[in-house]
Amino acid sequence: MIWFLMLGFTALVFGAPQERGNAEQDAESQDRLGVVHAEKGELATAVSCFQKAIGLRPDFPEAHYHLALAYERMGRTAEALEGYQEAIRLRPDFSEARYLLAGSCQKAGDLEGVARLLGEIVERAPGFAEARYNLGLTLQSQKKLTEAVEQLRAAARLTPRNPKFLMALGIALAEQQHGAEAAATLHQAAALDPGNAEVHYNLGVALATAGREVEAVQAFWGALQRNPKHASARRGLGISLMHQGQLEASLAELRRAVEAAPDDPEARNNLGLVLLRLKDPQGAIEALEWAARLNPRLIKAYYNLAQACQRAGRYEDARRATERARELTAEQRNLGRAMLLVQSANQGVHGGDASAALTRLREAIALSPNFADAHVELAKALRSRGDTGEALQALRRALKLDPERADARYELGLTLGQAGERPAAIEELRTAAQRWPCFLPARRALGLLSLEAGDRKTALGELRFVLALAPLDAEVRRALQRASR
Repeated sequence: MIWFLMLGFTALVFGAPQERGNAEQDAESQDRLGVVHAEKGELATAVSCFQKAIGLRPDFPEAHYHLALAYERMGRTAEALEGYQEAIRLRPDFSEARYLLAGSCQKAGDLEGVARLLGEIVERAPGFAEARYNLGLTLQSQKKLTEAVEQLRAAARLTPRNPKFLMALGIALAEQQHGAEAAATLHQAAALDPGNAEVHYNLGVALATAGREVEAVQAFWGALQRNPKHASARRGLGISLMHQGQLEASLAELRRAVEAAPDDPEARNNLGLVLLRLKDPQGAIEALEWAARLNPRLIKAYYNLAQACQRAGRYEDARRATERARELTAEQRNLGRAMLLVQSANQGVHGGDASAALTRLREAIALSPNFADAHVELAKALRSRGDTGEALQALRRALKLDPERADARYELGLTLGQAGERPAAIEELRTAAQRWPCFLPARRALGLLSLEAGDRKTALGELRFVLALAPLDAEVRRALQRASR
Protein backbone atom coordinates (compact mmCIF):
# COMPACT_ATOMS: atom_id res chain seq x y z
CA MET A 1 0.00 0.00 0.00
CA ILE A 2 1.39 3.42 -0.99
CA TRP A 3 1.58 5.95 1.79
CA PHE A 4 1.89 9.69 1.50
CA LEU A 5 0.66 11.66 -1.45
CA MET A 6 3.62 13.53 -2.92
CA LEU A 7 2.71 17.20 -2.87
CA GLY A 8 3.54 19.22 -5.95
CA PHE A 9 5.99 22.08 -6.20
CA THR A 10 4.07 25.18 -5.21
CA ALA A 11 4.83 28.59 -6.66
CA LEU A 12 4.67 30.72 -3.54
CA VAL A 13 3.16 34.20 -3.37
CA PHE A 14 5.89 36.76 -2.83
CA GLY A 15 5.59 40.39 -1.84
CA ALA A 16 6.31 43.31 -4.11
CA PRO A 17 9.95 43.19 -5.30
CA GLN A 18 10.59 46.85 -4.66
CA GLU A 19 10.05 46.29 -0.93
CA ARG A 20 12.88 43.74 -0.69
CA GLY A 21 16.66 43.86 -0.84
CA ASN A 22 18.48 42.63 -3.93
CA ALA A 23 19.74 39.44 -2.26
CA GLU A 24 16.22 38.50 -1.17
CA GLN A 25 14.82 39.24 -4.62
CA ASP A 26 17.54 37.08 -6.18
CA ALA A 27 16.80 34.24 -3.71
CA GLU A 28 13.12 34.32 -4.59
CA SER A 29 13.90 34.43 -8.29
CA GLN A 30 16.17 31.41 -7.98
CA ASP A 31 13.48 29.56 -6.01
CA ARG A 32 10.85 30.37 -8.66
CA LEU A 33 13.22 29.24 -11.40
CA GLY A 34 13.89 26.01 -9.49
CA VAL A 35 10.14 25.32 -9.27
CA VAL A 36 9.82 25.79 -13.05
CA HIS A 37 12.66 23.34 -13.72
CA ALA A 38 11.28 20.84 -11.19
CA GLU A 39 7.83 20.89 -12.79
CA LYS A 40 9.51 20.07 -16.11
CA GLY A 41 11.31 17.12 -14.50
CA GLU A 42 14.70 18.83 -14.66
CA LEU A 43 15.51 17.98 -11.06
CA ALA A 44 19.30 18.40 -11.12
CA THR A 45 18.93 21.94 -12.47
CA ALA A 46 16.16 22.63 -9.96
CA VAL A 47 18.41 21.51 -7.08
CA SER A 48 21.10 23.92 -8.27
CA CYS A 49 18.59 26.79 -8.28
CA PHE A 50 17.26 25.98 -4.81
CA GLN A 51 20.81 25.73 -3.45
CA LYS A 52 21.61 29.14 -4.91
CA ALA A 53 18.47 30.57 -3.29
CA ILE A 54 19.52 29.17 0.08
CA GLY A 55 23.06 30.47 -0.38
CA LEU A 56 21.66 33.95 -0.91
CA ARG A 57 19.16 33.66 1.92
CA PRO A 58 19.82 30.80 4.38
CA ASP A 59 16.64 31.53 6.39
CA PHE A 60 14.35 30.95 3.36
CA PRO A 61 12.08 28.05 4.49
CA GLU A 62 10.29 27.59 1.17
CA ALA A 63 13.59 27.10 -0.67
CA HIS A 64 14.63 24.44 1.85
CA TYR A 65 11.24 22.76 1.39
CA HIS A 66 11.49 22.81 -2.41
CA LEU A 67 15.05 21.49 -2.26
CA ALA A 68 13.90 18.65 0.00
CA LEU A 69 11.02 17.82 -2.33
CA ALA A 70 13.43 17.66 -5.27
CA TYR A 71 15.75 15.38 -3.32
CA GLU A 72 12.76 13.19 -2.40
CA ARG A 73 11.88 12.76 -6.07
CA MET A 74 15.50 11.91 -6.84
CA GLY A 75 15.47 9.17 -4.18
CA ARG A 76 17.91 11.05 -1.94
CA THR A 77 15.87 10.48 1.22
CA ALA A 78 18.48 11.45 3.82
CA GLU A 79 19.05 14.84 2.19
CA ALA A 80 15.29 15.34 1.80
CA LEU A 81 14.86 14.68 5.50
CA GLU A 82 17.40 17.37 6.39
CA GLY A 83 15.65 19.86 4.10
CA TYR A 84 12.21 19.28 5.60
CA GLN A 85 13.65 19.59 9.09
CA GLU A 86 15.33 22.88 8.25
CA ALA A 87 12.15 24.25 6.66
CA ILE A 88 10.17 23.40 9.81
CA ARG A 89 12.87 24.84 12.06
CA LEU A 90 12.68 28.11 10.14
CA ARG A 91 8.88 28.10 9.92
CA PRO A 92 7.24 25.88 12.59
CA ASP A 93 3.74 26.24 11.05
CA PHE A 94 4.88 24.84 7.68
CA SER A 95 2.26 22.07 7.32
CA GLU A 96 3.39 20.85 3.90
CA ALA A 97 6.93 20.33 5.17
CA ARG A 98 5.61 18.53 8.25
CA TYR A 99 3.49 16.25 6.06
CA LEU A 100 6.37 15.23 3.81
CA LEU A 101 8.71 14.93 6.80
CA ALA A 102 6.21 12.40 8.15
CA GLY A 103 6.57 10.51 4.88
CA SER A 104 10.35 10.44 5.23
CA CYS A 105 10.01 9.24 8.83
CA GLN A 106 7.69 6.46 7.65
CA LYS A 107 10.37 5.26 5.23
CA ALA A 108 12.85 5.22 8.13
CA GLY A 109 10.46 3.14 10.28
CA ASP A 110 9.84 5.95 12.79
CA LEU A 111 6.13 5.23 13.33
CA GLU A 112 5.95 7.19 16.58
CA GLY A 113 7.28 10.26 14.79
CA VAL A 114 4.87 9.75 11.89
CA ALA A 115 1.89 9.44 14.22
CA ARG A 116 2.83 12.57 16.16
CA LEU A 117 3.43 14.70 13.05
CA LEU A 118 0.24 13.57 11.32
CA GLY A 119 -1.76 13.94 14.52
CA GLU A 120 -0.64 17.57 14.76
CA ILE A 121 -1.46 18.15 11.08
CA VAL A 122 -5.01 16.79 11.25
CA GLU A 123 -5.60 18.76 14.45
CA ARG A 124 -4.67 21.96 12.59
CA ALA A 125 -6.33 20.92 9.31
CA PRO A 126 -9.25 18.55 10.12
CA GLY A 127 -10.29 18.41 6.46
CA PHE A 128 -6.93 17.05 5.22
CA ALA A 129 -8.25 13.61 4.21
CA GLU A 130 -4.96 12.21 2.90
CA ALA A 131 -3.24 13.01 6.21
CA ARG A 132 -6.02 11.23 8.11
CA TYR A 133 -5.68 8.23 5.80
CA ASN A 134 -1.93 8.01 6.41
CA LEU A 135 -2.40 8.51 10.14
CA GLY A 136 -4.91 5.65 10.13
CA LEU A 137 -2.44 3.35 8.35
CA THR A 138 0.30 4.30 10.81
CA LEU A 139 -1.91 3.60 13.82
CA GLN A 140 -2.93 0.29 12.24
CA SER A 141 0.77 -0.64 11.91
CA GLN A 142 1.15 0.14 15.62
CA LYS A 143 -1.81 -2.18 16.39
CA LYS A 144 -3.86 0.78 17.64
CA LEU A 145 -6.92 -0.42 15.75
CA THR A 146 -9.61 1.67 17.44
CA GLU A 147 -7.76 4.91 16.73
CA ALA A 148 -6.90 3.69 13.21
CA VAL A 149 -10.55 3.04 12.36
CA GLU A 150 -11.50 6.47 13.71
CA GLN A 151 -9.04 8.22 11.37
CA LEU A 152 -9.89 6.06 8.36
CA ARG A 153 -13.61 6.69 8.92
CA ALA A 154 -12.92 10.43 8.97
CA ALA A 155 -10.94 10.18 5.72
CA ALA A 156 -13.75 8.21 4.07
CA ARG A 157 -16.36 10.72 5.28
CA LEU A 158 -14.35 13.60 3.82
CA THR A 159 -13.99 11.87 0.43
CA PRO A 160 -16.75 9.23 0.31
CA ARG A 161 -16.00 8.18 -3.27
CA ASN A 162 -12.31 7.41 -2.72
CA PRO A 163 -11.91 3.60 -3.07
CA LYS A 164 -8.40 3.68 -1.55
CA PHE A 165 -9.74 5.14 1.71
CA LEU A 166 -12.68 2.73 1.77
CA MET A 167 -10.42 -0.28 1.18
CA ALA A 168 -8.13 0.76 4.05
CA LEU A 169 -11.15 1.26 6.32
CA GLY A 170 -12.57 -2.14 5.34
CA ILE A 171 -9.28 -3.91 6.08
CA ALA A 172 -9.00 -2.23 9.50
CA LEU A 173 -12.62 -3.13 10.33
CA ALA A 174 -11.96 -6.76 9.36
CA GLU A 175 -8.90 -6.77 11.60
CA GLN A 176 -11.15 -5.56 14.42
CA GLN A 177 -13.51 -8.47 13.69
CA HIS A 178 -16.29 -6.18 12.43
CA GLY A 179 -16.99 -8.59 9.58
CA ALA A 180 -20.34 -7.31 8.33
CA GLU A 181 -19.29 -3.65 8.26
CA ALA A 182 -15.91 -4.55 6.75
CA ALA A 183 -17.59 -6.48 3.93
CA ALA A 184 -20.08 -3.66 3.26
CA THR A 185 -17.28 -1.09 3.15
CA LEU A 186 -15.17 -3.22 0.79
CA HIS A 187 -18.21 -3.78 -1.44
CA GLN A 188 -18.43 0.01 -1.77
CA ALA A 189 -14.73 0.19 -2.65
CA ALA A 190 -15.14 -2.55 -5.27
CA ALA A 191 -18.11 -0.74 -6.82
CA LEU A 192 -16.07 2.47 -7.11
CA ASP A 193 -12.96 0.71 -8.45
CA PRO A 194 -14.24 -2.48 -10.13
CA GLY A 195 -10.97 -3.22 -11.92
CA ASN A 196 -8.85 -3.30 -8.75
CA ALA A 197 -7.94 -6.90 -7.90
CA GLU A 198 -6.66 -5.92 -4.45
CA VAL A 199 -10.07 -4.61 -3.40
CA HIS A 200 -11.77 -7.87 -4.43
CA TYR A 201 -9.10 -9.91 -2.65
CA ASN A 202 -9.56 -8.01 0.62
CA LEU A 203 -13.32 -8.33 0.25
CA GLY A 204 -12.82 -12.08 -0.01
CA VAL A 205 -10.70 -12.12 3.14
CA ALA A 206 -13.35 -10.14 5.07
CA LEU A 207 -16.15 -12.44 3.89
CA ALA A 208 -14.14 -15.56 4.72
CA THR A 209 -13.34 -14.17 8.19
CA ALA A 210 -17.07 -13.62 8.71
CA GLY A 211 -17.78 -17.24 7.69
CA ARG A 212 -19.45 -16.25 4.41
CA GLU A 213 -17.43 -18.71 2.33
CA VAL A 214 -19.71 -18.84 -0.74
CA GLU A 215 -19.47 -15.05 -1.16
CA ALA A 216 -15.75 -15.19 -0.38
CA VAL A 217 -15.23 -17.61 -3.29
CA GLN A 218 -16.96 -15.15 -5.62
CA ALA A 219 -14.79 -12.28 -4.38
CA PHE A 220 -11.56 -14.28 -4.79
CA TRP A 221 -12.65 -15.25 -8.30
CA GLY A 222 -13.27 -11.57 -8.97
CA ALA A 223 -9.71 -10.75 -7.90
CA LEU A 224 -8.27 -13.49 -10.13
CA GLN A 225 -10.32 -12.39 -13.14
CA ARG A 226 -8.67 -8.98 -12.78
CA ASN A 227 -5.21 -10.35 -11.97
CA PRO A 228 -4.69 -14.06 -12.69
CA LYS A 229 -1.25 -13.88 -11.03
CA HIS A 230 -2.62 -12.76 -7.65
CA ALA A 231 -1.16 -15.60 -5.55
CA SER A 232 -2.84 -14.56 -2.29
CA ALA A 233 -6.27 -14.54 -3.97
CA ARG A 234 -5.52 -18.00 -5.39
CA ARG A 235 -4.62 -19.22 -1.88
CA GLY A 236 -7.76 -17.62 -0.39
CA LEU A 237 -9.91 -19.28 -3.05
CA GLY A 238 -8.36 -22.66 -2.30
CA ILE A 239 -8.95 -22.29 1.44
CA SER A 240 -12.59 -21.20 1.00
CA LEU A 241 -13.25 -24.12 -1.35
CA MET A 242 -11.72 -26.48 1.22
CA HIS A 243 -13.99 -25.08 3.93
CA GLN A 244 -16.97 -25.79 1.67
CA GLY A 245 -15.84 -29.41 1.23
CA GLN A 246 -14.85 -28.96 -2.44
CA LEU A 247 -11.55 -30.74 -1.89
CA GLU A 248 -10.53 -31.49 -5.48
CA ALA A 249 -11.21 -27.92 -6.59
CA SER A 250 -9.39 -26.66 -3.50
CA LEU A 251 -6.39 -28.88 -4.28
CA ALA A 252 -6.15 -27.50 -7.81
CA GLU A 253 -6.22 -23.88 -6.61
CA LEU A 254 -3.73 -24.42 -3.79
CA ARG A 255 -1.30 -26.14 -6.19
CA ARG A 256 -1.54 -23.07 -8.43
CA ALA A 257 -1.04 -20.81 -5.40
CA VAL A 258 2.15 -22.69 -4.43
CA GLU A 259 3.38 -22.55 -8.00
CA ALA A 260 2.79 -18.77 -8.08
CA ALA A 261 4.31 -18.16 -4.62
CA PRO A 262 6.65 -21.04 -3.68
CA ASP A 263 7.81 -19.33 -0.47
CA ASP A 264 4.30 -18.88 0.99
CA PRO A 265 4.12 -21.11 4.10
CA GLU A 266 0.35 -20.58 4.48
CA ALA A 267 -0.31 -21.87 0.98
CA ARG A 268 1.84 -24.95 1.58
CA ASN A 269 0.24 -25.59 4.99
CA ASN A 270 -3.25 -25.52 3.48
CA LEU A 271 -2.11 -27.65 0.56
CA GLY A 272 -0.88 -30.21 3.09
CA LEU A 273 -4.18 -30.04 4.95
CA VAL A 274 -6.31 -30.67 1.86
CA LEU A 275 -4.01 -33.54 0.80
CA LEU A 276 -4.46 -35.02 4.27
CA ARG A 277 -8.25 -34.82 3.88
CA LEU A 278 -7.93 -36.46 0.47
CA LYS A 279 -6.10 -39.34 2.18
CA ASP A 280 -2.68 -38.61 0.65
CA PRO A 281 -0.50 -38.52 3.80
CA GLN A 282 2.80 -38.70 1.88
CA GLY A 283 1.89 -35.69 -0.26
CA ALA A 284 0.66 -33.90 2.87
CA ILE A 285 3.93 -34.59 4.70
CA GLU A 286 5.96 -33.13 1.84
CA ALA A 287 3.87 -29.93 1.75
CA LEU A 288 3.77 -29.52 5.54
CA GLU A 289 7.49 -30.10 6.03
CA TRP A 290 8.09 -27.41 3.42
CA ALA A 291 5.72 -25.04 5.25
CA ALA A 292 7.61 -25.63 8.50
CA ARG A 293 10.94 -24.96 6.79
CA LEU A 294 9.61 -21.69 5.37
CA ASN A 295 8.21 -20.62 8.74
CA PRO A 296 9.75 -22.63 11.60
CA ARG A 297 7.29 -21.02 14.05
CA LEU A 298 4.06 -21.89 12.20
CA ILE A 299 2.37 -23.93 14.93
CA LYS A 300 -0.53 -25.28 12.86
CA ALA A 301 1.90 -26.71 10.29
CA TYR A 302 3.47 -28.89 12.99
CA TYR A 303 0.09 -30.11 14.30
CA ASN A 304 -1.01 -30.94 10.75
CA LEU A 305 2.35 -32.62 10.08
CA ALA A 306 1.91 -34.75 13.21
CA GLN A 307 -1.47 -35.97 11.88
CA ALA A 308 -0.01 -36.76 8.46
CA CYS A 309 2.94 -38.67 9.96
CA GLN A 310 0.58 -40.60 12.22
CA ARG A 311 -1.52 -41.70 9.24
CA ALA A 312 1.60 -42.68 7.32
CA GLY A 313 2.80 -44.85 10.22
CA ARG A 314 5.76 -42.56 10.96
CA TYR A 315 5.06 -42.46 14.69
CA GLU A 316 8.42 -41.08 15.85
CA ASP A 317 8.16 -38.20 13.35
CA ALA A 318 4.60 -37.59 14.54
CA ARG A 319 5.81 -37.43 18.14
CA ARG A 320 8.55 -34.92 17.25
CA ALA A 321 6.16 -32.69 15.30
CA THR A 322 3.66 -32.74 18.18
CA GLU A 323 6.40 -31.91 20.68
CA ARG A 324 7.58 -28.96 18.55
CA ALA A 325 4.02 -27.68 18.21
CA ARG A 326 3.56 -27.84 21.98
CA GLU A 327 6.87 -26.03 22.58
CA LEU A 328 5.85 -23.22 20.25
CA THR A 329 2.39 -23.04 21.81
CA ALA A 330 3.95 -22.74 25.27
CA GLU A 331 6.31 -20.01 24.02
CA GLN A 332 3.39 -18.12 22.53
CA ARG A 333 1.40 -18.46 25.74
CA ASN A 334 4.39 -17.30 27.80
CA LEU A 335 4.87 -14.31 25.51
CA GLY A 336 1.23 -13.35 26.04
CA ARG A 337 1.67 -13.57 29.81
CA ALA A 338 4.92 -11.57 29.59
CA MET A 339 3.16 -8.82 27.63
CA LEU A 340 0.50 -8.58 30.33
CA LEU A 341 3.19 -8.44 33.04
CA VAL A 342 4.99 -5.60 31.22
CA GLN A 343 1.72 -3.70 30.92
CA SER A 344 1.02 -4.24 34.62
CA ALA A 345 4.57 -3.18 35.52
CA ASN A 346 4.17 0.07 33.59
CA GLN A 347 1.00 0.81 35.52
CA GLY A 348 2.88 0.04 38.74
CA VAL A 349 5.69 2.46 37.86
CA HIS A 350 3.19 5.24 37.13
CA GLY A 351 1.42 4.38 40.40
CA GLY A 352 4.64 4.66 42.39
CA ASP A 353 5.10 0.93 43.07
CA ALA A 354 8.54 0.52 41.47
CA SER A 355 9.53 -2.52 43.53
CA ALA A 356 6.52 -4.56 42.39
CA ALA A 357 7.12 -3.36 38.80
CA LEU A 358 10.69 -4.73 38.87
CA THR A 359 9.42 -8.09 40.12
CA ARG A 360 6.87 -8.29 37.29
CA LEU A 361 9.43 -7.32 34.66
CA ARG A 362 11.90 -9.95 35.83
CA GLU A 363 9.09 -12.53 35.78
CA ALA A 364 8.21 -11.44 32.21
CA ILE A 365 11.83 -11.98 31.10
CA ALA A 366 11.94 -15.39 32.79
CA LEU A 367 8.79 -16.39 30.89
CA SER A 368 9.90 -14.97 27.54
CA PRO A 369 13.65 -14.26 27.41
CA ASN A 370 13.49 -13.05 23.78
CA PHE A 371 10.84 -10.39 24.45
CA ALA A 372 12.86 -7.22 23.84
CA ASP A 373 10.19 -4.91 25.30
CA ALA A 374 10.58 -6.51 28.72
CA HIS A 375 14.34 -5.88 28.73
CA VAL A 376 13.84 -2.23 27.71
CA GLU A 377 11.20 -1.64 30.38
CA LEU A 378 13.36 -3.36 33.02
CA ALA A 379 16.24 -1.05 32.09
CA LYS A 380 14.01 2.02 32.44
CA ALA A 381 12.82 0.90 35.87
CA LEU A 382 16.40 0.16 36.99
CA ARG A 383 17.69 3.50 35.73
CA SER A 384 14.97 5.32 37.66
CA ARG A 385 16.41 3.71 40.80
CA GLY A 386 19.98 4.64 39.87
CA ASP A 387 21.04 1.06 39.08
CA THR A 388 22.83 1.89 35.84
CA GLY A 389 24.97 -1.27 35.75
CA GLU A 390 22.10 -3.74 35.49
CA ALA A 391 20.16 -1.30 33.30
CA LEU A 392 23.02 -1.28 30.77
CA GLN A 393 23.06 -5.09 30.71
CA ALA A 394 19.30 -5.19 30.07
CA LEU A 395 19.56 -2.69 27.21
CA ARG A 396 22.41 -4.52 25.56
CA ARG A 397 20.35 -7.72 25.70
CA ALA A 398 17.42 -5.85 24.11
CA LEU A 399 19.63 -4.51 21.32
CA LYS A 400 21.09 -7.95 20.69
CA LEU A 401 17.53 -9.18 20.16
CA ASP A 402 16.52 -6.17 18.04
CA PRO A 403 19.49 -4.02 16.90
CA GLU A 404 17.25 -1.55 15.02
CA ARG A 405 15.29 -0.36 18.07
CA ALA A 406 15.86 3.37 18.32
CA ASP A 407 14.03 3.60 21.66
CA ALA A 408 16.48 1.11 23.17
CA ARG A 409 19.39 3.17 21.79
CA TYR A 410 17.80 6.25 23.37
CA GLU A 411 17.48 4.51 26.74
CA LEU A 412 21.07 3.30 26.44
CA GLY A 413 22.19 6.88 25.79
CA LEU A 414 20.34 8.17 28.86
CA THR A 415 21.76 5.38 31.02
CA LEU A 416 25.32 5.95 29.81
CA GLY A 417 24.89 9.67 30.49
CA GLN A 418 23.68 8.89 34.00
CA ALA A 419 26.74 6.65 34.47
CA GLY A 420 29.01 9.55 33.46
CA GLU A 421 29.99 8.10 30.07
CA ARG A 422 29.11 11.23 28.09
CA PRO A 423 30.85 10.53 24.70
CA ALA A 424 29.31 7.05 24.49
CA ALA A 425 25.93 8.47 25.55
CA ILE A 426 26.04 11.11 22.80
CA GLU A 427 26.91 8.48 20.20
CA GLU A 428 23.95 6.29 21.21
CA LEU A 429 21.57 9.26 21.19
CA ARG A 430 22.86 10.30 17.77
CA THR A 431 22.23 6.78 16.46
CA ALA A 432 18.70 6.81 17.90
CA ALA A 433 17.99 10.17 16.23
CA GLN A 434 19.32 8.89 12.89
CA ARG A 435 17.22 5.72 13.07
CA TRP A 436 14.00 7.54 14.00
CA PRO A 437 14.40 11.10 12.66
CA CYS A 438 11.33 12.51 14.46
CA PHE A 439 11.91 10.74 17.78
CA LEU A 440 11.88 13.96 19.83
CA PRO A 441 13.01 12.48 23.18
CA ALA A 442 16.26 11.30 21.55
CA ARG A 443 16.85 14.57 19.72
CA ARG A 444 16.04 16.57 22.86
CA ALA A 445 18.46 14.54 24.98
CA LEU A 446 21.12 14.77 22.27
CA GLY A 447 20.77 18.54 22.13
CA LEU A 448 20.95 18.99 25.90
CA LEU A 449 23.89 16.61 26.35
CA SER A 450 25.77 18.15 23.40
CA LEU A 451 25.35 21.56 25.02
CA GLU A 452 26.83 20.23 28.26
CA ALA A 453 29.74 18.77 26.25
CA GLY A 454 30.41 22.11 24.54
CA ASP A 455 29.28 20.97 21.07
CA ARG A 456 27.35 24.14 20.31
CA LYS A 457 26.67 23.32 16.64
CA THR A 458 24.96 19.99 17.38
CA ALA A 459 23.10 21.48 20.33
CA LEU A 460 21.73 24.37 18.25
CA GLY A 461 20.56 22.12 15.43
CA GLU A 462 18.87 19.57 17.68
CA LEU A 463 17.29 22.06 20.09
CA ARG A 464 15.93 24.24 17.28
CA PHE A 465 14.34 21.25 15.60
CA VAL A 466 12.78 20.02 18.86
CA LEU A 467 11.42 23.49 19.58
CA ALA A 468 9.93 23.71 16.07
CA LEU A 469 7.90 20.56 16.74
CA ALA A 470 7.34 21.14 20.47
CA PRO A 471 7.23 24.94 20.95
CA LEU A 472 5.99 24.71 24.57
CA ASP A 473 9.10 22.87 25.84
CA ALA A 474 10.40 25.47 28.32
CA GLU A 475 13.60 23.59 29.20
CA VAL A 476 14.61 23.33 25.54
CA ARG A 477 13.83 27.01 25.02
CA ARG A 478 16.11 27.98 27.93
CA ALA A 479 18.85 25.66 26.68
CA LEU A 480 18.57 27.13 23.19
CA GLN A 481 18.96 30.61 24.62
CA ARG A 482 22.16 29.49 26.39
CA ALA A 483 23.47 27.83 23.23
CA SER A 484 22.72 30.93 21.14
CA ARG A 485 24.73 33.29 23.31
